[in-house]
Amino acid sequence: MKEKGLLGDIKVMALLFFVLAALFVIYGYPQPPPDAGINGNLRYGLDLVGGSWLQLKLEGTLVGINASVNESAVADFLEKELDTEVSYYKTDEGTIYEIRKSIARDNLSEVLSAINGSIDFFEEGVTPATRDETRRIIETKINMLGLASATIRTVGDNLIIIDLAGIDIRTAKDIVGKPGKFEIRIQTEGVGGEIEKGQRIEEIENITAHVMYGSEGIGSVGTVPTRDDENSPWGAPFALKEGGAVALRDAAVNYGATDNPTEHELAMLLDDVVVYSAPLASEACADLKKEPIYTWTANTGVGDEGRAEAKELIIHLRAGALPVNVDIMGSGEVPAYLGAKFKEGAIIAGLFALLFVTLVVFLRYREKKIVLPMFFTLFSEVILILGFAVMVPGGWQLDLPSIAGIIAVIGTGVDQLVIITDEVLSGGRSSASMYRKRISFAFGIIFVSATTTIVAMLALAFMALGALRGFAIVTIVGLLIGIFITRPAYARVIETIV
Repeated sequence: MKEKGLLGDIKVMALLFFVLAALFVIYGYPQPPPDAGINGNLRYGLDLVGGSWLQLKLEGTLVGINASVNESAVADFLEKELDTEVSYYKTDEGTIYEIRKSIARDNLSEVLSAINGSIDFFEEGVTPATRDETRRIIETKINMLGLASATIRTVGDNLIIIDLAGIDIRTAKDIVGKPGKFEIRIQTEGVGGEIEKGQRIEEIENITAHVMYGSEGIGSVGTVPTRDDENSPWGAPFALKEGGAVALRDAAVNYGATDNPTEHELAMLLDDVVVYSAPLASEACADLKKEPIYTWTANTGVGDEGRAEAKELIIHLRAGALPVNVDIMGSGEVPAYLGAKFKEGAIIAGLFALLFVTLVVFLRYREKKIVLPMFFTLFSEVILILGFAVMVPGGWQLDLPSIAGIIAVIGTGVDQLVIITDEVLSGGRSSASMYRKRISFAFGIIFVSATTTIVAMLALAFMALGALRGFAIVTIVGLLIGIFITRPAYARVIETIV
């Protein structure tokens, strides 16, 4: 029976298929930006294109409290005294209270003395649920602003690290450095118009009362500004949860907003700064006297300016309502020109690694028919890794550690190809069954070697070590691609040409 040629072999066909698929996702679909050039759909981290990074600390306190009243009463008391959200959950050691702001232990002890309370456990931090909620909201804000080249990772329970490629440090801090806590207050004293955008809470606190925090009261927010017709003002639509709707209704009635809305404006604050203030509409005042209102639109004005303000307010409503305040613990910037130099150096390093290992192989075997297949096998692995980086949901950013991982894959890859080649050459020409035995022996060595490396890399991949994690994941992906795609195809090629 006549054997199929190389192009008819399933292993070679699989390699060609995956290489073409990788090239397609890099350069074909989705269509790269017009100025992408050779980069295609590849995304680069801030150390290759320049950008900024921020390290955010979530401000919160976890405490165990021994008091003469029940848990609910303690939480309600602390919310009133500390003017922040307080929740509690039970553990095997007892009840832990999460205070969503930073407070010194001595100050908290003084506050608790009013209910004969004492502190059994105290540490700075927030619960994993609060940390994850904060990260999700920050991601939403970044996505809404169209910042695709951003990565967010958590370290521990109260640290979030954000990389923003192509964004200078000042802009990065404006975008996510202090997204703060969203709060709605209602004017209790003074005259209409006294509360202005940009004022801090210290300037309005005595003439306003707290109504709700965004995380507890806002249920959903519209995605785009709306208006009734071309002559109507733009507005930011949002809906309240039941608790938020009831709180707003009660505050509007108790403080006189339903009877005199002009003198009792509704103020929205982000990170203790006023971002919106306006009186309630007369129709809303009439309805609030009867029942809570769940669906609202905060009107911002007409024209392009009103639309821009509505869009900004939507971002605050959707993504500014962090459960806790954040503090910038560290920041840094890689200038664009320096990132370009790093990128150029990384590409040159990768090409030189590929060429040098090929040269070493040539000096060993002195056979073009061996060196060329080996070179193209290694080159195809690089293409497949880059294709993987594009296909990962959200896109994997290539940075210096990722490039280092690709170079490491080239190094381990050539070792494994040499093992296959030596096994084939050592037995000379022989029967197909004997050849299969030698290839099986070679792959046994390769599997053991790759497995030990993958196990070692998994320790880094599952740890929140940032740069090392990227190196580990790229190395693991490269090894798996080699074992299941490129090595079998190379073995089939060597069998044919040697």
